[in-house]
Order: sequence, then structure tokens, then C-alpha cells
Amino acid sequence: MIAICLVLLLGLVAAAMAGVVPDGRRVPVAVVPLQDAPRPEGLPATRHAAALLRFELPPADGEARWVVRLEREAVDAVWLQSGDWRSPVERFFEPGEAGVFPGSFVFDLPASWAGPVELELHSTGDAPRALRPQVMDAADAMDLEHYAVAASATIYASLFTIGLLALALYSAARDRLFLALFGFTVVALLALSAVNGHLYQVPGLRMFAFWRSQGVVALVMLLCAAWLQMLLQYAGMDRERVRWKGLVDGVSLALVGLVALCLLNVPQLARTLAQVQVVPFGLALVLGLALLVDAARRRTLMALPLAALAVLALAGVILLELSARGHQVEGVLVRYGYQLAIVAGVAILAVGLVGRIAEYRRQRDRELLARADTERRMQREAARSELVSELQLRLRTLPPEDLPWSAFRLLLDRLRPLLPAERCVVVAQGLHGQDVLLVDPVGDTDAVRAQLGRRQLALRRQAANGIALQQPVTEVGQPSVVAIEAVVPLPIRAPAWGAVLLQRRGADGFATEELSLAGDFARQALLHLDQAMAAVQLRRSAELDALTGSFNRRTIDHWLTRTFAEAARSGQPVSVLFIDLDHFKSINDRFGHACGDACLREVARALRASLQEGDLFGRYGGEEFIVILPGRGGAAARAVAEQLRMEVESLRPECGGVLLRLTVSVGVATRLEHEEGPEATLARADRALYAAKAAGRNCVQVAPAVFR
Repeated sequence: MIAICLVLLLGLVAAAMAGVVPDGRRVPVAVVPLQDAPRPEGLPATRHAAALLRFELPPADGEARWVVRLEREAVDAVWLQSGDWRSPVERFFEPGEAGVFPGSFVFDLPASWAGPVELELHSTGDAPRALRPQVMDAADAMDLEHYAVAASATIYASLFTIGLLALALYSAARDRLFLALFGFTVVALLALSAVNGHLYQVPGLRMFAFWRSQGVVALVMLLCAAWLQMLLQYAGMDRERVRWKGLVDGVSLALVGLVALCLLNVPQLARTLAQVQVVPFGLALVLGLALLVDAARRRTLMALPLAALAVLALAGVILLELSARGHQVEGVLVRYGYQLAIVAGVAILAVGLVGRIAEYRRQRDRELLARADTERRMQREAARSELVSELQLRLRTLPPEDLPWSAFRLLLDRLRPLLPAERCVVVAQGLHGQDVLLVDPVGDTDAVRAQLGRRQLALRRQAANGIALQQPVTEVGQPSVVAIEAVVPLPIRAPAWGAVLLQRRGADGFATEELSLAGDFARQALLHLDQAMAAVQLRRSAELDALTGSFNRRTIDHWLTRTFAEAARSGQPVSVLFIDLDHFKSINDRFGHACGDACLREVARALRASLQEGDLFGRYGGEEFIVILPGRGGAAARAVAEQLRMEVESLRPECGGVLLRLTVSVGVATRLEHEEGPEATLARADRALYAAKAAGRNCVQVAPAVFR
């Protein structure tokens, strides 16, 4: 669409510049400069020039009228006179009666004139101007005037429309480049209307006539500076090419300096400024052309068409300058060609900036996508950190049997908000000796359990592959896919296996990033689950006796202190039993230490099995065991001790083909009311144990309050 509009625009410009205006009936004119012509009274004291016009008018032909036509130039006043006849005075810087957009000065000749005619052409102004009179039929002059009015109206309307478009685009995009385009368009509109003399026809803008021709030069120089700065920003060189920026800024400052010099309105400078104004104008075009060529090499949008129009504008300025210096170069091409090229350049510049909106939008979309991706990554990283923190915090205090379920529950709680799915399932078998099935929502548990029973072998194979995959889900009576299921394997050592099953309604599956997220969360859950289980095992190895699996002495001492402190606060009784295996040394000496270790394990198993929940049992050292009975006094403790003794006595372990008979001696002591720590009770239980051994072993002795 942009290319079509560009072709149409260039076609209109080319047609306007190459259009042929019919010559009609014209009379050759000889122009002879007049030296020292007298200045008429009542005119400004500016430079006066005069020339003698000689031509021959044909005989009167009906209603045909002859006129003298002059292109509008920046003169203070221009008129014709011959003897007593004198034409009205036409002025460039003052409004006249020729309309809003006059294209020329037209002087009607008396209808009675015929044959050879001599006329004096007079002009005043502060700068020299080459006036080329044309004698032609009035109808032809009117046709030329229509062409000029049409060209001027096209130029001004185009610039006005582009300016409004730039303001609208700035309001929509908030890009300062569109505001710069608006400013450039306004300056171009003022400069071109001043060059054509139309600026001074508009009420409110007639104040520019104060500076006369210097005001025209000032606006042209300002247009050149705005052109260079506009191209500098358009091509992006104000940020990327420092050298270009320095050069353009320097030239622009010089042009602004010329503008300030013109605004001083010094009459002596008017002639010089008018003669040299084409130099900075051409320099600005050449420098702008260089900027555009460099921008085209960097693939800046519309740089090449702008460069082509800059060449056309430069050619038009050269033709206009030749015409102003008296060379016979005339026509619409000369007068308005460079102006149409400038307007076309402004239009293409606007098209290029509109194209930049699409680039800005794509860049903004990329930034929004990048920001959304960053926010999504931050959200997922935050959820991952929260999952890790919760796993570390909660799994630390849970019993081993609750660890797998709790770890996977936390996994689903953190995964669901990030990965929308209708159903999330975690299934694992043989994980730390447990089978886990966790379903969200919970109401689907029975249905999922039934499905897993049918799919167990297939799921086990898929989990063993270690690669996440997706598969369609169908239902009976449904011809199409109703959902997509993703299987994310859990990295569990065989023969155990597990997977996270995610199901999403519809035919749209899960993105690779989503599956990676689920796999990462699953690995974190398993990692901390393994660490928690390892910590439990480590705590157990630190608390338990490696041989018998019962509490070791350090753990028993810890529980003794806690139990006695609690009993002292609550006033509840606590009893301690010391149990010693009789003749254990002889068993080691006769059958070896392996047999002795087996006997200790068998005795520990039997003693532990005979105790109630809440009772504490441990190996206190060697062949000596200890039992703590919270809440039970002497009689109850003695009964427990007798039961334990009989359990051991009933054991018949075999060593080397020999059935052994094992017995134990038991000393019992109960905390006294004034005792806050376990030391005194342990001492009395120990003495009771020795009393049991002294009594012949395989018996129970209860310690009295005081041993004698």
C-alpha cells in the first residue's frame, strides 16, 4: 500500500513538473536597461531599476486584449509607464486585488494600442531581481494564472494536510519525531508561501512583510536548518553517527546565524543576502542528500526515494537561480518544480515515519513479550524458590511415612497456578518403600486409581524412558480428542518408578517450556524428599544402636532428662528398669562374638515387642538394656519387669547347632517425689540390678527408697 501511494505521488509530481502550458499568442519583447532613470515620488527609498520594453502589437482583433505579464518576484513595487499612461503599481509584500494566490504581475494594455510600442518597466526593492516581461493575450495570461494558482494551492494544501497528519500521529504514538515533522512542515509552508508572495496576503501573517526580502531569505535559511535536523533524526544519526551529527549541527547553527542576521533588517545587507542565499540552500540539499545516501546504506525506510527527490529539488533550485539571473529559463517547471519536489519529499518523509510506527509497534510488542516472558520467568522462579523453602521447612519435621505424600502435595500446590490443567496426578511405586497416589482434584481419585490399574505397565515403560511426552485422550462416544495428557517421568532409581500426569482439556497440548517446568519442580521435590529421608536415616543412625536397633545411650540419657522433668512438673511417677543378660561373657567365649551379637539382637527384639506405646527402650552398654516407663510406679513397673524377664527366658536362640537358654536380671527403681533429675533413680536401679544378680540371677529386684 505504501509503495502504491508512493508511485502515485511521484506520478503526480512528475506530471505537474513536466506539464506543458500552451504558449498561446505571444509578442516578442526587446528589453533595454535604462540607466539613471528618475525615481518616481511617493515610493520607498529603495533600489530603483528601469528598462525599456519594445514590441509590436498586432491590429485589434475583436475582443482580444493584450497584457504584460511578469513572474512574481520579491520587489517592493513594479509598474509600467509610457508618456502620460501609467499602469497601477503592483506590490509583492502587500495584499492586492489579484486574489489569495496570485502567480504573476499582470498589466492590462490600452485596447487602442497597436503597432510598435515602447514602455518603461520600473521596479523598486532592496535586492536586485531579474524581471522578464511577456506580452500575450489576456486569455492566455489567465490560463497561466490558473496553473499557478492550482500549483500553489496543491503545495499549501498538501503541506497543511501533512502537518495535521503529523500532529495526529504524535497524539497517537507520542513520538517526538512526528512533532519534529509538524514543525518542519510549518516552516516549509511559511517559507514557500513567502517565496511565492502569498504569505503576505493572509491576515495575521502580514507582519512578515516588515523584513521584506530579508524575511524571505530568513525563512528559506530556517527551512534548510529544519531540513537537516529532520533528516538527522529520521536517519537515527543523532544517536549512531557522532561525526555526522557534529557536521549537521554546525551547518544548522550557521544557517540560524544567517536567519538572525536577516532579522536585523539591515538594508545594506539585503543585496548580498539575496545574492548568496542559493549557496546555503544548495549546501543544505547536498548535505541532506549525503545523509540520505548513508541512511539508505543502513536500510532506513524511504531513504532512497527521499534522496531522489532531493536531487530533483536541487535541480529545480539551480534552474530557478538561472532564471533569476536573467537566463531564458521559464515555465511552471522552473517556478514550482522544486517546491513540488519539496512537498513530495515531506510526504514521503511522513510515509517513512508512518512506517516507523509499525516498527515501533513491533519493537513494543517484542518488549512486551520480553517483559511478559521475564515476569513469567520471575514468577516461576519465585514459585520454585517458595517450593524449595517449603520443602526444606516442612519435610524437616515430618515422620518418614508422611514425607513422600507431603513433598508431592507441595509440588502440585506450586505447579497448578503456573501450569493450568484440568487434572494433575502424581503416581509413584516403590519410592523409599512406599506407593504414592496423589490426585488433584481429589474427587477424581477413584477414577484415576481405576485407570492406573489398567495402564500401570504402559506408564512404567513411559516413566522408564525418562522423556516427557504427550498423548491424546479420547472418550467413548466422542469422535475427536477430548484432552491432551502429558507424562513427565520422575527421576527415580529402578525398580521404583513414578510420573507426573497432567491433563488439559481440548486439542492444545502443553508447551515444551511447561513440560520443562513440571520436570524441574518434580526434580526439586524428589531432591528434597531424598534429602529428608537421608536426614531421617542419619538421625536414626545417631539415635539408635547399630547392633540392636534400639536407642543408644546418648538418646536414652536425653529422654531420661526430658521424662523426669515432665514428671517433676506433673507429679506423675516414672520407673526405670536396668536389664542385664546373664552369663553373656561365657556365650561370647564359647560360641564367639557373632553368636553373642545374635543373642543381643534377639533379646532386644523380644523386650521391645513386650513394651507399650510410649515406653522407651534402649541399649545402655554391652549386654545391659534400659527401659523407661512414664506414668507407672513400683508395682506396675515390677509387673512389666517380670513380663520382660519371662519373655527372655522363653527364647531359644541357636548357635552352632546348640539351643541356648537365655536369662536376664532386672533392677527396678521408681522416681521419688523429691527427685527432679534421673541420677538418683538410675543409681538405685543399678543397685537393684546388682541385688538381682546377687540373688542368683534370672530374677527381678525392686529398689527400696533407701539402700542399707
